[in-house]
Amino acid sequence: MDDLEGSGASPASVKVCRQGLHPLFALLSAVCLLSLVGWTGTVTAWQHAVTTLTGIAFALERGWVFHRMRGERSERRRLGGHALLAAVVLLVALAMLPGDSRSTSGHVFIQLAVLASGLASAIHHQPRLTARAFHPGLLLMLSFLAIIVAGTLLLKMPRCTVSGVSCSWLDAAFTSTSAVCVTGLAVQNTATYFSPTGQMVILLLIQVGGLGIMTLAFFAAVVLFEGISLHDRLLLGRMLQENRLARVGQTLAFIVVLTFACEAAGAVVLYAGLHGIADPGERWFHAVFHSVSAFCNAGFSTFPDGLASRVVQGNATWQVVVMALIVIGGLGALVCEDLALWALARIRRRIRKEGPIPRLRIHSRLVLVATAVLIAGGALVIYLTEYHLWQGPENGGHLLTAFFHSVTTRTAGFNTVSMSAIGPQTVLVMMVLMLVGGSPGGTAGGLRTTTVAVALGHLWNQLRGSKRGMVAFNRTIPETTGSQALGLMVLAGIWLGANFAVFQMFESGRGFGDSKLMFELISAFATVGLSLDLTPLLTDGSKCLLILNMFVGRIGLLAVLATLVPPDRRPPSGRPCEDILLT
Repeated sequence: MDDLEGSGASPASVKVCRQGLHPLFALLSAVCLLSLVGWTGTVTAWQHAVTTLTGIAFALERGWVFHRMRGERSERRRLGGHALLAAVVLLVALAMLPGDSRSTSGHVFIQLAVLASGLASAIHHQPRLTARAFHPGLLLMLSFLAIIVAGTLLLKMPRCTVSGVSCSWLDAAFTSTSAVCVTGLAVQNTATYFSPTGQMVILLLIQVGGLGIMTLAFFAAVVLFEGISLHDRLLLGRMLQENRLARVGQTLAFIVVLTFACEAAGAVVLYAGLHGIADPGERWFHAVFHSVSAFCNAGFSTFPDGLASRVVQGNATWQVVVMALIVIGGLGALVCEDLALWALARIRRRIRKEGPIPRLRIHSRLVLVATAVLIAGGALVIYLTEYHLWQGPENGGHLLTAFFHSVTTRTAGFNTVSMSAIGPQTVLVMMVLMLVGGSPGGTAGGLRTTTVAVALGHLWNQLRGSKRGMVAFNRTIPETTGSQALGLMVLAGIWLGANFAVFQMFESGRGFGDSKLMFELISAFATVGLSLDLTPLLTDGSKCLLILNMFVGRIGLLAVLATLVPPDRRPPSGRPCEDILLT
């Protein structure tokens, strides 16, 4: 760096030196990898030539950049990993030259290595993007939109569907949106329509959509580099709903670690409990896919009939593990972190016999109580409506099926029975549970448990004319919070009413009942994914409407409106106040 500055090199030339041809090499590797995975399946002559030449050029270029940065220690340390990776890539590329060797593993290694180096470099320069005055909601919307577009393009690759089948643009966009927004609605059967390659793409979209691309980018910045700036900490805190800036980094790490730890543990148990498949590789794939899909509350399944398929029919282990993953993912990382810190504090206090009494935050207490009431109460009501007022189907017993229905309607979308066979009263109960959804900060959607609980509490106080405010767990909840929660419920009702009118117009004269259409609409808006076997039969206009609802439901209606509607920055009017009669 010193020799560059001493020679009169401009800052722009230094930046070019650092970047070099890195983006070009990453682009060439991505093209080769996608063509191999999505089109050819085997290494062709042009792929072999491009991959080996890209690998050699990448190694030489990274070595040259590493040499030129010898005057700046911090940059040299950062580029050291790239240089080491480039040396390995060079050896592999040179080994593939003699005899025109077309080893698929060697080509994939080079492509992934160059791509990984390019992504690491892009993440290093990520603060330049976030340093701009982006609204957090806009950044979140754009990141999800970018993933959906990328997923649509990936699912259009020929090898993502089974032989002889071509995925339309609308079906690809619908499936990508459903996976990224962790909904689970499907216009095509995931198990029979998409190939293993397509299912892997869907799994990747679910994982990225569940965590969020910005969460992953910030986490990589923390792990690979020197942390995140104060501006990024403020931005990430608003996106993660973490007001304590000192704990944003720890919360970010906890979210990622909790996600992969729960998914790994769930996959191990699901693998052990899957007895209907002999091939270990296939068993692992099903176990990992369902573990990720369950924790992210996505509802996608690699079995033709979901968890109602013969291979897992009556499998209590699978149902219990899937329910546990759904609940943990729906609680939210903030609640799980609070629980973990509370448990550690209790253990320390018991060992040391001193220290402050640990206490859960009000948010965590409210989430846990609301979740328990909704699961237990929902299971009881479904048990009565489905097996006393209706002769509904069961899988593993009436009680287990009722509990699974109650849990899966909390935006998970898995089914253990045929949804078209459940009773009409149960459909109404499920719509209410779907609309409530999960908790803030988690992978679930819906209005959120805290929103409904606070809104109902605020409404009750207003009806009684209470002057003492809303009190929960010996703490007063601000009146503005209650008003905002009640307002959000009203906005959600207006949104669903307007969309239902458009939905009816698209499906007029086709014989679908209003309850089925409303069930489908709520399932999309609350990112649940349950369907009364209606989604594949809808018109293109209805599918586009559901895509919009899945996107808005995943981002959050309030977040979307707050992002798109400009804030009122006018000073107080100073006008006299006057009451208006309401009753």
